[in-house]
Amino acid sequence: MDMNEAAGTAAVLRAAWAKAFAARDLDALAALYAPDVLFFGSTPELFRGHAGVHAYFAGLSPDVALEAFEEPELVCVAPGVFATAGFWRFRFGAEPRRYRLTWVVALRDGGWFIAQHHAARCDIQAAGVQTCAKVAKN
Repeated sequence: MDMNEAAGTAAVLRAAWAKAFAARDLDALAALYAPDVLFFGSTPELFRGHAGVHAYFAGLSPDVALEAFEEPELVCVAPGVFATAGFWRFRFGAEPRRYRLTWVVALRDGGWFIAQHHAARCDIQAAGVQTCAKVAKN
């Protein structure tokens, strides 16, 4: 797999994820993940598998909306496996929140699936300085 193929696959997954999230289509969201996915969302619990993904998204408040995502950084880990890391912006009611989001994406049974999902909120300090700024590329 080359970086262009990984970038294209990541773009397709992000678009499908955003569409399913906006529609609150829990089955479509779960289908983007590997059957044995490890999933950390915006809550402290670790969720596993399709049932866990479904439970996580079912537990989110209906006022949570995706605002935007930045083009992620990509690295090919092994044949048929790549990782992404980037920033996503959500709105929780009136409150905007920025998250670091990483995915490990794996080719399984002829399809690409998210095998690991980890989201971590970028907290705002009292002085108003964001604690997770975009890191410059080396």
